[in-house]
Amino acid sequence: MKNKSVRCKEVFNHICDHLDERIDSPQCREIRGHLDRCPNCMAYLDSLKKTILLYRAYSEPRLPEKTRKRLHSVLKLQMPSIKRVK
Repeated sequence: MKNKSVRCKEVFNHICDHLDERIDSPQCREIRGHLDRCPNCMAYLDSLKKTILLYRAYSEPRLPEKTRKRLHSVLKLQMPSIKRVK
């Protein structure tokens, strides 16, 4: 973001790169200024925040072992070996 005027693409990249940080740098102040003036970027940021809140609000779904194995085979993932305690 070397230009004086920040573009939406740069804002998107910065938001994704620093989503979980609270940074107070000249670059971040410039981006905050852009967000104040750009409803599209603000909507994008709000959407990301809402997605994260929804993700955190729900616990990890529990799949039956057979379904989980089938899903992993469809996705061609290797199942980690888990030792079960009896």
